[in-house]
This record gives sequence, structure tokens and C-alpha cells, in this order.
Amino acid sequence: MRKQSTGDAIRNFMEITGTSQVFLYGGAAIDRYINPEAEIMDYDVAIQNPDKYVAVVEKLKKLGFDVGATRVAFNLSTVAKHSEYGIFDLACMNIEKNGIYNLEKFYIEYSEEYPLGKAVDRYGTVHALREGKISLVNNPDEENAYDLLRRFSVLAGKYGFSLEPDGINKETIETLHRRLAETPVDQNNEHGRVRCLARFMGAVLRSERQNKTGITGEVDKANKKQSEFLEGMGKTELLSYAYPEINNILHNRQFLDGVAERPFTDKFDLIDRLLNAAQDRDEIINEISLLRKREADREDVRVINRVNSLMEEKTSKKRLVNHVINPVFSYIMAKSGKVEK
Repeated sequence: MRKQSTGDAIRNFMEITGTSQVFLYGGAAIDRYINPEAEIMDYDVAIQNPDKYVAVVEKLKKLGFDVGATRVAFNLSTVAKHSEYGIFDLACMNIEKNGIYNLEKFYIEYSEEYPLGKAVDRYGTVHALREGKISLVNNPDEENAYDLLRRFSVLAGKYGFSLEPDGINKETIETLHRRLAETPVDQNNEHGRVRCLARFMGAVLRSERQNKTGITGEVDKANKKQSEFLEGMGKTELLSYAYPEINNILHNRQFLDGVAERPFTDKFDLIDRLLNAAQDRDEIINEISLLRKREADREDVRVINRVNSLMEEKTSKKRLVNHVINPVFSYIMAKSGKVEK
């Protein structure tokens, strides 16, 4: 992918797709606004008009972009990748409705009126970054609990903010506890838990990167590394609701010291070291197995294959009972019931 400024990347995108207005949001917007030299992994781009969104997606396909399947959740979205132009995470939505937290509300409009981009910061995102505070902007009772946790972990990991239970983000952490406690772990929120786990693992990996903030001109000392982020998440106990075995590992001093000495290189490495640190291997496999249900274009195929192989393990009597004996017994009873009828 060629090196270019954010503005050039977006203007090139608009030119090749023939669209006259887009909104850049997410990390690419705020990070490059604060620090023009910040590393950009992908560009989150919103297009408000559904017809224009569909036209852009079709044009990208014709231009040779690798375009993922369209997802329908809160909005239409897909991922388009190109070796020269980069990675674009596309969404069709009203940009003013994007985000749950203050740090997600910043965006830049590119249009015929604003060809160089117009930054919009209605919720004090830049100030919050300096302060290290993650605040809820939306009503948390109207949001899925695992969407709240997913986005919180991503922001905390990326920017290295305090996760001390009595620290600056105490109010937000307490609100998350309340919402998670109110949300039973069942099939109704499985997709949310899948996305939450995947993004948490991504946040762990990204937390190792230390970028200049552009605010002080020095390396941001608050941008904590992997071991500190993991220890901080353990202190919050927020993972205990849906991922209790992973949460237990975050209190394992030997595991944390090992991460500090040798940071994770990728998600594959992270999974293997979680497995090695688990007190109950069956339970950690059950939790990690959620990743099998993530969208194919969002997850590394090596990770999916690794998780699939783990599901073949029979490591204990408990797993033997749950995954072999009980299913066979249930099948026999069902067949028996049919015969009696």
C-alpha cells in the first residue's frame, strides 16, 4: 500500500468511486488529526445515502478491490481491500448517530464544499484524549451490553487510559458492570459476545504500539503496553461475566510477567498462551471457540482453523461427558421416543 496522507487517501477514494461526499470517522480520523504521522491500519468511511453506498461498493468490485459480504446490523457495512489504495471499512449510516462513547464521535467531512476536510468535534473528543477519559454519550440502557464492553476495551487498549476501578473512568466502568449484570449470557447476545471477544483480543495486540500523540510531541506515557492493559482489564472484572476463565488469567502474575517480557506477536500467539495459562483448559476452549462464529472476512483463517482444532480435543471427563456421552445419550433417547410412538 502506498504511503499517503489521510486527505489524499480519502480524496483518491472519492475520485475512483465517483462519490461527492464521505465522512471519515474512527481511529483514522482522530489519530491523523492529532498526529499526521500516526500509523493507519484502515479507513472507516461512512456514506449516508443508501443508493450511493451501493454504487460505491459495486464500483470498488469493478476496480479490483477485495470486497467482503455486506452485513446488516445497525447499518449496512462491508470491508474493501486493495494492495495499492488500502483498506476501507465502509458503512451506510447517519454519521451523527455513530458511536457510543465520546472518543467515537469525532469525524471529518470530505465533500465538494470541504475538499480538504472539515473536522467536527461536538463531544470534546480531543480534550477527552488529553484527559484520558472515556465517557458514555448515548443512553447505556439503549445499547447492547457487549457492544458497550467491546468498544470500551478497544478504546482503553488503544489509548492506554486508566482502568483503575477508582480512577478517572470509574463511572463508565460501574455502568458497564450494571449493564453486564443485567444481561444473561445466552443465545440472544451470542453475536455480541463473539465480536466483543475478537475486538478485545485485537485491543491487546494494538496496546503494544506506542505512537507519538502529537499533543505533547513525546511518546505518550499513558499508552500502556500489553501486560499493563491486560492487568488493568483484570482489575475492572468486566470480562468475568461472559469470559470467566480469560478473566482469571488476567490475575495470573506469572502470565502477566511473561507478556511484559515477551509481548504477543499476533492473535494466534495470544490464543496459545491463554491456553497454556488456563487452570481449566476445557473452559478456556469453550470461551475461545466463540471466534469460530465471527465473519470470515473479519477473522484470520489461521485463528479459525486453530479454534476448530481445539474443539476436537477431549481433555477431561467433563468434556467427554458434555461433547460425547450426553449427545449420544440424547440421540438414543430421541430415537427411543420415536419408536415408542
